[in-house]
This record gives sequence, C-alpha cells and structure tokens, in this order.
Amino acid sequence: MTNNRNFKALVLGVDDRSALTVMRSLGRKGVEVHQGKDVQHSVCTDSRFVQKVIDFPNAGREPEKWLEKLVAVLRQTRYDLVIPTADNYLVLAIKNREKLAPLAKFAIPDDNGFIFTYKKSKTLELAQRLGVPCPKTREINRMDEIPSIVDEFTLPVIIKPVSSKVWQKSVRHHLDVELATDRAALEKKLSRLLEICPVLIQSFHPGVGVGQEFLMRDGEMIAAFQHERVHEPLGGGGSSYRKSVPLDDDLLKHSMNMLRELHWTGVAMVEYKQNKTAGDSVLMEINGRFWGSLPLAVAAGVDFPGLLFDMLVEDKTPENVTYRKNLFCRNPVKDLDWLKENIRADKSDPFSMTVPLPKVAAELKNVLLFRERLDTIGWDDPKPGVKQLAAYIAENFRGAWDKLHRLFIQLNYRYNPLARQNANRRLQKLLKKNPTIAFICKGNICRSPFADIYFRSLIHGDKNQRITMDSFGLIERVNRQSPDLAIEAAKQFDIDMAGHRSKLLTAEVVAQSGVLFIMDYELFKRVRSEFPLAKQKLFFLGVLQNNNAAPVEILDPYGSNLKNFQKTFSQITKSIDNLATLTDSVVHNNNNSLKTSVKQNLQPKKRG
Repeated sequence: MTNNRNFKALVLGVDDRSALTVMRSLGRKGVEVHQGKDVQHSVCTDSRFVQKVIDFPNAGREPEKWLEKLVAVLRQTRYDLVIPTADNYLVLAIKNREKLAPLAKFAIPDDNGFIFTYKKSKTLELAQRLGVPCPKTREINRMDEIPSIVDEFTLPVIIKPVSSKVWQKSVRHHLDVELATDRAALEKKLSRLLEICPVLIQSFHPGVGVGQEFLMRDGEMIAAFQHERVHEPLGGGGSSYRKSVPLDDDLLKHSMNMLRELHWTGVAMVEYKQNKTAGDSVLMEINGRFWGSLPLAVAAGVDFPGLLFDMLVEDKTPENVTYRKNLFCRNPVKDLDWLKENIRADKSDPFSMTVPLPKVAAELKNVLLFRERLDTIGWDDPKPGVKQLAAYIAENFRGAWDKLHRLFIQLNYRYNPLARQNANRRLQKLLKKNPTIAFICKGNICRSPFADIYFRSLIHGDKNQRITMDSFGLIERVNRQSPDLAIEAAKQFDIDMAGHRSKLLTAEVVAQSGVLFIMDYELFKRVRSEFPLAKQKLFFLGVLQNNNAAPVEILDPYGSNLKNFQKTFSQITKSIDNLATLTDSVVHNNNNSLKTSVKQNLQPKKRG
C-alpha cells in the first residue's frame, strides 16, 4: 500500500457508519484527515484518525452559510480530495460544482448520474428502460388521489418520498421510506409527506434487503461487494446487523447495466429486495455515495474509501479485489434500538420484519466464531464507539427517569390540591410583570394556533385589554397551513384557522414572553433543553382546566381523525376559558370580568 502521509482529505460527515468508516480508512492509509461537521456532537470527532475538526453552519438550516464556510476552508487549505458522505452535503456540492471545482477535487457523481440516482422516479425510469425488475409504482401529488391508489394497489404499500432529503423554503427535510398496512395509515403518512414533496407509492414485496456495492470508473467495474440484511428496522431504514455474501450473478447483471448506462465513476450501492422463497428480486434504489453498511465491506476486505482515494488522487486501480464471505457486522447502538423494537413488536403481523428471539440469541455464535465486527468499535480506534455506547446507556437511564418525572407531574396535579393553586399564583405573578403569552406546540399548525385564536376571540373588542399573545412551533418548517381536519374541527367552536401560517419558536420570542404554554411532556423537555431562559415561565396549558380528573397533557391530534381534533380542541377551550378568568384580575383595574365573553358551549356543535 502506498504511503500517503503527504496527502490531505476533507471528509464532510458526522455519522457513525459511512463518515466514521471513511475517516478511519483514509487515516489508516496515512492520509491527513480533516472532518467538516455541522452538528454539535459527532462520534467521528473522537477518532484518533481525525487530525483536525472544522465546524460548519448546519447544512440543512443554513445552506448558504455552510457553502460560504466551505469555500473559505478550501481557499485556506489545499485538499487532495473532498468527500461528502451524506446527501445534505452532496446536494450542495453538486449544485455549486462550478464554484467548488477550481478549489478542490470532489468525490461526487456527474450531473447526469446524480439525477438518475438521487431522484427515485428517475431511477425507476432508468431501470424500467433497461429491463431491471421493479415494484409497481405510481407518483402522487394530492390527497384526493388516495381512493384510486386503494383501488389500484393491494395493501400494504411502500410510501417513498421522491428524494430522501428535500429542501423546502431553505430548510432540509430528512424523509424515510415507510410502510402503510391499511388506508388509515396511508392517509396519515401521506398527509404529512405531501406537504413537502411528491410521493411514490410502490407495491410491497416481502423479502430481505440486499445491497451490491461498487467502485466504478467510466462505467467499468473496479471492485464489487454484496451484503444481506439480518436485522431491518420494522418501519424501514438502514439495517443494524448484516452479513457479507457472494455476488448474485443475476443482480450483478442488472446493477452493471444501470451503472454502465450512466458511465458511472466513483462509489455506488444498488439495493434490492430479494424473496428467496419465490426466487425473485426487485430494485429498491441506487445510492450514489457511501452507504450505511460500509463498515462491513471494509472489514471483509474491500476498502472502498481507500480504493476511491487511490483512483481519484493517484490514478491507481487494483487488479483483483476479493472479500471474506459470511462475515457479520453490527452497529451496537442501532442494534439495541432494533432489539427493543423487535421484542415489543406484534409477532402476528405478517408484514412486520420481526426475528424470533431464539434466532436472535443464536446469533451470539458469530461472536464466538470470530466472524462478527462492530461498526463503531475498532481494535485500533475504540474511543468513538465506546463513548457512543456509554452515552446511549446514559440516555436510556434518562429515558427511564423521564417516564417517572412525567408520571410525577401527572399525579402531582391530580392529587395535590396545592399544585394547581401554586401554578395559578405563579402564572398571575409572571403576567403582572409581563403580560405576553406564547402558546407552543410541535408544528404550530394544530394545538397552539387554536389556543391563540380562541383566546383572542374571548377578549375581542375589550379596549382595556393589555395582554398580547401569539403561537409558535418547534419544527423548522414555517409558513405551513393547518390541516383540513383542524380547520374543520375549529369551525365547530366558531374559530377560523384557515388563514393561520406556522411560525418557529426562537430564543428572542422566549426572552420577550412573560409566560410560555406547552401542551405535552415532550414539548416540556425540548423547550427546557433548547431554551434555558424558558424554565421559570413554562406551564402546561392543560393544568388550567382546574379539574383534577382532566389530563395535564393535551396530546397532538395531527394525523388522526376529526373526533380526536374535537376532543383536543375541547380541552384547549376549557383551559383558555379559565386562563381568561385568571388574566382578568391581572390586566384589569376594575371588576369587569371577561367571563361574559366566554363561550358557554364548550362542546362541538351538532352539524345541521
């Protein structure tokens, strides 16, 4: 192997599989590895092979600033190769190819290859033209197409966004492939996804996930590898446990036909769903960058990152690349999550990819036979994986504590008569000091805007009213409309939500608000964590129902039915009615009460 100690590479990535593996592979070759990270914490940073860490603005939230920083870094330091390891970096590099090309060599596909691998509809177009077996597919853009989907497809169906990473209003959304087993699940998932991008509906094909990975130059194969999934997330996504298997000749023929058609240069992974019982396979996707199962390929003997560096930087290619078969590789943290999910899953569900527990236990023999490796814990670089596993265990202890804390809050407000009284007194004190209220929910399209608009309706026309209010969300997607069911349910309380558009909660809003109302425990945790100034002025809106039997949390009805929206909004009206009475004594100097403006009918009106 060539001594590359004089070479430098910038690896743009933060994850514990592809990014960490690329950094380790190059570092073992003697390449000086610099990491470009755009999150606060990254497992890669602890690797002994990372010699410098460069902090970037978040590529998803601030793509322009991320690009500016990359340009500045490349002008300051000469890199022999820049490797984006995730779609959010890859897309920005490709979109700005002309600006970046003079500054450094990038390991990215050409524009034509990118289009046919990144856009799933174009991948299917390519595959169908070349006779590659594909699932039955239809692209939809509107909710009113659901009846025809139900007629055309046999449930369950696969719901696949046209791209896994989608930019909308300068915000990046990470979208996963999902399974819908019935019409209700189909409607719920589509109502969320279609707000962001078109969606592909695909027929469901049972079987195991199989990936063929390649290093190519101008459409010619240099190295190849194949893995098979052993543990697959029940809801879809990357596998946490997989094994190396021989190349399947039929699949290899299809993979080569597509990559040769694209004159592909670089690395790629072609994924299939293989039904061994029926003896058939269908194409799932082509991944035009490093993939999640990369640690297995490297452990088995195909060092894709090192081979790619040799090819692009030194113009060297190996003569014959072989690999070890029947080698297993496990991601410890992700596989523990899979194990919990697998234990809790409904084993009678024919569409659930569960594994019997005796079979899971039998996998321990792979450790005893020295044919298992770990994604994150390497003999020559143990620190990243050890620290990650320790953090995971600590987080699970915190999860147990959160459950106890949540239960304590509920029981305290239910059985301790002083708890609600103290909350009311503290609320009055804060509002006297600063009569500004912020209602907060997850997306600012259902609960918080209804609370805001309903409260406004109670104090409408009161010239002496000095209190101000607004609503906000935590999801980084702004200017969204409320869903149709929310608008319909709100009308039955004489509230019009059609004109509402979502806003994002910011540190400035928190600082300027006297009181912050959240709806559930998850919001309570997130707001306290992300906005330290919020702790002393944070309240559960449900506490104001002043009914010991009433739930403290007002749960999110998003994605459910009209009845649940009505139930949620009814809880909110009861809380807001009491809030109006409470604020009356705070903001008025006379005894005129807001009670006269409170709506008496708290239940949805019967529709004529």
